Amino acid sequence: MVYAAAPKITPSDADPARVGFIVSKAVGNAVVRNRTKRRLRHLVSARLSTLDAGTDLVVRANPAAAGCDSATLGVDLDRLLVRTVGHAGQRGAQ
Repeated sequence: MVYAAAPKITPSDADPARVGFIVSKAVGNAVVRNRTKRRLRHLVSARLSTLDAGTDLVVRANPAAAGCDSATLGVDLDRLLVRTVGHAGQRGAQ
């Protein structure tokens, strides 16, 4: 329901982790898009401490995200964070 781009770790690890959201018009009208973005923002804020300092993460909601409840979005987000942050850590270690 939610896609996450591979996080970019900036050279300055003193910077806090940053998260951006992409919720296109395909998700729904302005009310639906803003509600989806607020729900995602709330879910990510609870998980922000799991991201390394200096990480830039982009979360893109697909149209199905508008119809999901917060618990489902949270499970999807957790799964994607493990997958994307895990890959970023492997790239940095090589």
